[in-house]
Amino acid sequence: MADRLLRWLPLVLVCGALAWVARRAAAPVSDPDDWWHLRLGNDLIGQRSLSAPDHWSVFATVPWVPTEPVPEVVSAYVERWFGLPGLAVLFCAAGLAVVATIFVTNRAEAALLPSAVATVFTVLASVGSMTSRPQLVSFVLLPIVLGAWLRTERDLRPRWWLVPLLWCWSLCHGFWVFGVAYGLVVWAGIVLSRRADRGTTLRLLAVAVASGAVVALNPLGLRVLEAPFVVNSTSQYIAEWARTDFGLIWPLGAVVMILGTAVIWGVTREGVSWARVLILLSACFLVWDAVRLVIVAALVMSPLFARALTTLVERSGGRVEPVARGASRRELTLVGGWAVACLVVVAVVSPQTSDKPGDVPVGLDAALDRLPAGTRVFNDYDVGGWMVWRHPDLEHYIDGLVTPYSVEHVDGYGRVVSQAPGWYAVVQRSGAEVALLRADSAAAAGLRNKGWTVEGTDDGYALLSRPAEFG
Repeated sequence: MADRLLRWLPLVLVCGALAWVARRAAAPVSDPDDWWHLRLGNDLIGQRSLSAPDHWSVFATVPWVPTEPVPEVVSAYVERWFGLPGLAVLFCAAGLAVVATIFVTNRAEAALLPSAVATVFTVLASVGSMTSRPQLVSFVLLPIVLGAWLRTERDLRPRWWLVPLLWCWSLCHGFWVFGVAYGLVVWAGIVLSRRADRGTTLRLLAVAVASGAVVALNPLGLRVLEAPFVVNSTSQYIAEWARTDFGLIWPLGAVVMILGTAVIWGVTREGVSWARVLILLSACFLVWDAVRLVIVAALVMSPLFARALTTLVERSGGRVEPVARGASRRELTLVGGWAVACLVVVAVVSPQTSDKPGDVPVGLDAALDRLPAGTRVFNDYDVGGWMVWRHPDLEHYIDGLVTPYSVEHVDGYGRVVSQAPGWYAVVQRSGAEVALLRADSAAAAGLRNKGWTVEGTDDGYALLSRPAEFG
């Protein structure tokens, strides 16, 4: 009985993670960035080009390049054909692919139960990032690329297929830079281990360097190389780029894998290599550096943690199956079949659960529709994407894309939000006739104190109009 339980428990854990993703997907579209991604996808379709469209607002003045055009175009077509429920199904499919890829990558490194445990911890660490955005493509591709480099660490074979894969990745999300970085990290570990001759070392370096160089052939041009780093100039105003709050539960998924792997290595002295130590050190930095990078740390630690757990089980006298063969056909069939079942359920229920947007003030749309085209609106950051998509004729102050706005402009928004000295001068210079802000925000209270009147409220937002004397 115990053997049967242990045989099925790992797959139950993985299927539970898949079910969690499906449950999360079967809900109204509520990520504030989803809306501007849809707008951008439609613009790219309309202009038949992947280059940046015209600025969406008079407040946007900085040249920029799209970094996620392919998933944005796909999402725009899905929304056109199937509406918001179609986006829920697309989110579900992408999320299920993330979990399945993590598990399969772990199985190439470790036994079944450790692989499942590591998968669950990785999914826990993904709670803050598992949303319906193009970044899910990166969460699928990073385990694939890292898994390939870990195999290269073992057999020293160059895997040239990584080069075109990185080119495709660069059309989907800016985290392609991690695919290149971890190729160089593993290569550096191989050099430090002195396991490869000069010719092999150069061939492996060529794969890593070519994986980055090929991104320059992206149809968006050379500027796509700098795009992943542009966000640094305004990251202080973006919540997901803030330092990780370890008071939250979900970052512990990554922390446990980092600490657990280090402890097991220290105790067993097995499975440690220069490449893996460098990966662990990078994960320590990532999990500390920003909320958004917790999932990256978890993804790169997952196969290492799974391998370490396998070593621990073996050293304790436990019986584990060989891991070199990877996931068995039975495992793939069960996990794949369950994933398909989850996707079918979401497709069936999404017309009832996901047919309306979430966390946006749809009750204020009629009032916004009545505003003349070109009206300037000082809006909350989180509702900017909704205005870009639903009210494209209005001049919104800011949206989640951020990169088309100057640092000074974003700093001005931050000044208003925090009610810092000079905040009202920022509002006055904007020429905004109305404001769309969270009703309980300090900014809304500040405007009310300046004579702005509330014209309507919905879903926690307030629409305010400026007083007659404004200047």
